[in-house]
Amino acid sequence: MKSKVLILDNKIYSLSGISNFLKQKKYEIVKPSETESAFNICSSADLKAVIVDLRLFGAKSNVFLQNLKDNVLPEDVKLITISDTISPRQVFDDLRMC
Repeated sequence: MKSKVLILDNKIYSLSGISNFLKQKKYEIVKPSETESAFNICSSADLKAVIVDLRLFGAKSNVFLQNLKDNVLPEDVKLITISDTISPRQVFDDLRMC
């Protein structure tokens, strides 16, 4: 069974390069639809990790991440935050350490 990774990005700051790289490494990529909440996916899907682009929520990123960690994300799910300087290989290395 493939490990699932939730990726939170948007059309402006797409993480398609990271998504494609992880698919090649046999991860199943999960992305919320417009009507789906990331919180619902985190609580119902069997995830290995959640990857969040810090630019997605702007100044509210810290509040979102803290709420995600404190109230929704199971302890065994790795939270990986992305900035514009991280490479797909660095994300993959973080996932392998889970």
